[in-house]
Amino acid sequence: MNDIQRILTIARYEWRRALARRKVFLLIVLTITAEFLPFIVLTQLPIPPAIRIVNSLMWLVGTIFPHALFLQFIAIFISTGATAEEYEQGTADSILSKPIRRTEYLIGKFIGGYSLFAFTAFLTSALAMILSYSTFGPQEFAEFAPAIYISIIFASLVFFTMGFMTGEVFRTSSLAYLVSSTVFIASLILGPFLLLASNLTGEQFYLDIVRWLPNWGASNLPMMVARALFLQNVRLPFGLGDFGIAVNGTILQALTSISIYAIVPMVIAFLRFLRSDVTNKSST
Repeated sequence: MNDIQRILTIARYEWRRALARRKVFLLIVLTITAEFLPFIVLTQLPIPPAIRIVNSLMWLVGTIFPHALFLQFIAIFISTGATAEEYEQGTADSILSKPIRRTEYLIGKFIGGYSLFAFTAFLTSALAMILSYSTFGPQEFAEFAPAIYISIIFASLVFFTMGFMTGEVFRTSSLAYLVSSTVFIASLILGPFLLLASNLTGEQFYLDIVRWLPNWGASNLPMMVARALFLQNVRLPFGLGDFGIAVNGTILQALTSISIYAIVPMVIAFLRFLRSDVTNKSST
């Protein structure tokens, strides 16, 4: 068995292990179920005609909607347990006693967890497309759906790698999830206050801080890509375009933010794993 085969074996194992976690499985089911929410709202409730003009763009609404919140928590759930639960259950020692390198183990864990997340995002995107065509008829600009999907899974690297890092650093899944989800929620809460401070004081400084919050690039990249490709000035319902804090920025700035917040945690995770005793089950 060569290096790639060993990595893929670990990746397949990670799929089975992650889906066996009831919390992960239920959250995935909840996310897929929530995909129906915007379609139910627009078909069952009295909606102003001004909002109904986006019926031909409902594939985008359905694709962006779960990314704003649900998919981020799925990324955190999957990644925080990837290595931490192996320490908690004592299986890390058993796996690493096999003829496999540490780097192969960690890469396989990452690829397995991230590909499972990407598959979940694909399911929600595909469901959004099916519901859009079946409920509202032909959709405009649907040919750009793959680009939006790629932007979503790339943007989600921020909190996936953060969860992966905290899982490896703390080696306790509950603590890793608490830290990662707290950072995510704190970013969502802090952004509007900084935006308000900027509006009240006129200081650009506060907007610059917002752009470097972990969630700014992660939340805004898909909408930035949509606007650049086809959306222009059309506003989506449910505040989807503003969920990530409506602070102007470029795609390059978003890509830079995402890259930094993805690379740094991965480097920390690998250094922690390669330089520590795998029998240690906590950060101490």
